[in-house]
Amino acid sequence: MHGLKIKDQRSKWVFLILLALTVSVIAYYRVKLQIDLGAIIDTYDYLANAAALAGKGIGFDDFNRPPFMSILTAIFFLFGGLSIDSIMIVDGILYVFGCVGLYLFLKNFFDSLTSFIGSLLFATFPIVITFAGAGINDVSGVSMGIWAIYLTYMAVKKDSRLFLISFPVAMLAFLTRYNLALLIFPIMFYILINREKIKNSRNVLIGMGIALILIIPLLYFFSLKFGNPIYPFIDFFKTSGGAGSTEHFAYNQDSFYFIKNMPFYIGFVSLGIVFFTLLGLIFRLFRKTRVLMDNVRIFGLKDMFINFKFILMLVFVCIFLLSFAKVHYMVSEAVFFIICYLLYLVGTDFSIDMDKDLLFIIWFMAFFIFQSVYVAKDHRYFITMVVPLAYFLSRAFNWSVKELQVKFKDVNIIRCLFAILLTVLMLFSVSSQLHYIEQDNQNNKVFTQDVQTASTWLKGHDPEYKSKLIYADLWSYFGWFLQTKVGKMPIFRNNQTLYVGAKDYNFTEQDKMAFNSELEKTKPDYYISVWPEVNFTSYNPIQKLGTVIIYQRVN
Repeated sequence: MHGLKIKDQRSKWVFLILLALTVSVIAYYRVKLQIDLGAIIDTYDYLANAAALAGKGIGFDDFNRPPFMSILTAIFFLFGGLSIDSIMIVDGILYVFGCVGLYLFLKNFFDSLTSFIGSLLFATFPIVITFAGAGINDVSGVSMGIWAIYLTYMAVKKDSRLFLISFPVAMLAFLTRYNLALLIFPIMFYILINREKIKNSRNVLIGMGIALILIIPLLYFFSLKFGNPIYPFIDFFKTSGGAGSTEHFAYNQDSFYFIKNMPFYIGFVSLGIVFFTLLGLIFRLFRKTRVLMDNVRIFGLKDMFINFKFILMLVFVCIFLLSFAKVHYMVSEAVFFIICYLLYLVGTDFSIDMDKDLLFIIWFMAFFIFQSVYVAKDHRYFITMVVPLAYFLSRAFNWSVKELQVKFKDVNIIRCLFAILLTVLMLFSVSSQLHYIEQDNQNNKVFTQDVQTASTWLKGHDPEYKSKLIYADLWSYFGWFLQTKVGKMPIFRNNQTLYVGAKDYNFTEQDKMAFNSELEKTKPDYYISVWPEVNFTSYNPIQKLGTVIIYQRVN
């Protein structure tokens, strides 16, 4: 028995090192590819904020955005120049950090090989690879969230002093991406159902206190910046509950949008595990029908149906299903929290251990509810839900290889072969996807080059440009490359005004008139457009560079 424990400890570190090396290589090539393709529009806001925090402000910023990525990037800026590469490197490092954290977390439930497979699944999900190392906060935020939940689990199970770290890390996850505030549901749920096992519950409050102390300097900064210490948070949560513009590119009222697209997000390797698990289930049904029936009697399912807590849970399930997407998402979050708690109590009554599964279920649903009710739906929003899926796929892998095992000298041949096959397929999937990402983003690469060229031309055309009023479409691009403040030119589509992408840019005459009216109202010296050329009342095009047109005011 002691020898098996030593062997497991060795394999734990072997697989951890193997995972870290594998994911680091993936991160290297993903970051390298993104540096070549160029940053996307959101990244430039984070970069501008990082420059301001490093004392190298360039004239514009957007501190409504979560600050943690910018804070880390600012460290690079303090010791070097203002490079776009820095934030992509930060994003890549946090991606690796999250994968390592997930492995250590899964190791509490599975053996080393299964934990390795589960962590690599997360690392290679197509939706994760698409945005890892891209210089935005989706994967980085989830990586911080992994550590927040992992440390909470360890604080409950091992040492309550870890609450002193887990809550500050949860705060950092929130400051990486504001919707990760929803991690409070799985965190508080797990503390609630295990409250009697926590040796020193005061550490929960102390951890919360440290997290609040951690945010005080930021609140003071926001107070100086906006006149209100919580203004960025209010702005985010006000937007998250809003109706949104029907012309917004991500406007979508389909509450099952993410369910329908889930196979594309998790990839064919994950679907292979699902198929293999179904095969194991069929095999078990043929082999152990009588055993299954005995289990039904053992668990006393008839008794369960007359259990008051179970009946109450069914009532809340009905409330949830009938009200989902019809009420504010926080109502649905609260109802589902109650459902999970009642389910835990029912499981306890019938000696069914489901606290781990419920932790991951409520983690998934906390974000599924929010993103499904929120009318703006972008594929990358699904990233907040992928960690629980990695856990359940790990569970499926672990169960299926035991059911379909073929042993040779005490070694499960099926388990080894399936693990090798999955690993090879995952790495092949990443290689293929990197190729497709490069192909699909060539237009973004060309556009970024056009923006740089146009910015360089304007600098040469008007050396005093920083003293002039400049407005631009996609202003963050031009603000970064011009290193000055650039006004925000809205998009006008079908009597709606947007400050982000529209569903299409087939501007009508009425839309063009709205653009002209905006220019007549703001009267910039230069307007930099990325849309097809338009005849404006007081502006003439003075240069066209690729898709970028620079207009100058003539009277």
